[in-house]
Order: sequence, then C-alpha cells, then structure tokens
Amino acid sequence: MYFNIQRFSTHDGDGIRSILFLKGCSLACPWCQNPESRSEKHSLLFDQRSCLEQCQLCSDACAGITRDGTSNKIIVNRKVISDAQIVALKEVCPTQALSVVGEDAQVEALFDTLMKDKPYYDQSQGGVTFSGGEPLMQPKLVADIAKKLQQNGVSTAIESCMHVPWKNVEEVAPYIDCWLADLKHIDEEKFLQWAKGSLKRIKQNFLKLAPIAKRIVIRVPVVPGFNDTDNELEQIIDFAASLDSCRELHLLPYHTLGINKYRLLDMPYLCSDQPLNNPELLERAQQYASKHTELNVTVRG
Repeated sequence: MYFNIQRFSTHDGDGIRSILFLKGCSLACPWCQNPESRSEKHSLLFDQRSCLEQCQLCSDACAGITRDGTSNKIIVNRKVISDAQIVALKEVCPTQALSVVGEDAQVEALFDTLMKDKPYYDQSQGGVTFSGGEPLMQPKLVADIAKKLQQNGVSTAIESCMHVPWKNVEEVAPYIDCWLADLKHIDEEKFLQWAKGSLKRIKQNFLKLAPIAKRIVIRVPVVPGFNDTDNELEQIIDFAASLDSCRELHLLPYHTLGINKYRLLDMPYLCSDQPLNNPELLERAQQYASKHTELNVTVRG
C-alpha cells in the first residue's frame, strides 16, 4: 500500500526525482513527520475546522462516527472503525474534513506513473526514490518496481530506517543504486526508549549491506534530548565511517512541520514543539568528521 507520489523533488536523492511513499513502519519515532505512514492499513484524518455543522454524511455512513449533541462536533471513535469502514468513507465528506490515506499498490500502474517524468530524470541525473513509512516492509513491491525502473534506465534510491529483517534488505539490494539510510543513535537502550526498536538489528543490517551496496548515504535526524550532543553525533559519525560504500553523511536538524498531522490523526505529539536551533553543534560535528574520517558531512533541510 502507498499513500503519495511526490513529483519534482530535489531533496531525496540526486537530481529531479519522484518519491513513492509506502505505508507501514516498524519504528515509532516520536518526531516522525509522516505519522499517517505508520500503519500498514488505511489511515483516517479528520480536521474539525473544515466540518460542515449540519452535515450527517459521515455519521450516516459509519457507526463509529457520531455528532455530539452538546458541542455539535463530530466524534471519531477510531477504536471501533474497521479498515473496510475507513475505505468506505473515501468519497463521503464533501469538504474533505475527513480524508482517507492509503491506496492499493499495483506494480504496473505505479511503474507507468513513475515513468511519466523520465525526461526530467534523464536531464538532471535524477530518478525514483522509495520512501515511507518504511518501504522495506514491502520488499517484493519495491524490488519489482525498482527492477523495472533500472531496466528502463531510471536510477533508484530508497529511504530506510533499516529496522527490518535482513531478508527484506537482501531482496531489494540488487535493484537500488543509492541507500539513504537512517542511523539515529548508537546507544541501544536510548534508541529502544525513543524509537521502540532494536538498534542491534539496524547495525547488523548496515554491516551486511555495506559490502554489496553501490552507495550508502547515512542520514541523521538531530533531535533535541535524543542525540543532540557532541559525543552522540561523534559516535554515529564513527560508525558510518567504518562502513564500506558510505562516503556521505547528512545531518537533518529537527523541525516541527509534521505536528498538525498528529492532531488530524488524534495522536499525541511527544517531541519538542520547537525546532533544533544549534548550528554550532552541527558545525562541530562537521569539523570532527573532517578531522577524523573521510566522510563528507553536510547539513540538510
């Protein structure tokens, strides 16, 4: 399942790219800017501000949606709404106050859509990037599309947290030209506390991937309270520098652009409501990498 195709992107790999966003993620990073991607199933977004006061269309269509008699506001009981009921709501709301995220993925249809911009890929040395969510949770889909893209002269990249079984990575690896892979921390306990995942699995995947990957770019979201110290960034840089195929590392300063999505999903936002504002920290990390490694470390938006 996928939830978006973003065309003419210049931030997720080389050149002009199309980004295919897939549903489902095996981590629960509290700073995630695409929380609608976490579930492998359809997601329901609701914006009370766009709701028509006297409209009953959604509550008539779904028993899990009611209008409060006192406030006259729509109440969405997500715990009792099934995936099939969410799908049935797709065309119900006239203002899109209720919107459904997620589309069934068909290899041929997605391939045809992605190929429409091939002239732009060719002119800019761009291509297609698989993102998410965690695209490696759908390895067959990614491998099938990436293989067809490569056969048609389109460069492929993938954004991954690497928190998947190795077999998923191995299935996709032959068809990926560039890995834009997250390394969020080096401390197992802190990573588990914040992201609810196994850092050991991620490190093992990196060590297995490094000898066979064409190119690995490590990406580090720098998050206040999580990994925003000199020592933590230096440890991440050291690990990245030890990997074959890795010559680049991108520092991604924490931002809050995804906060509103949490409100639409009725999810708590557990990270800081202020973006990272510590350019000196990022500069010191770059200086450390320049002095102690051969990595090209840059700060990206």
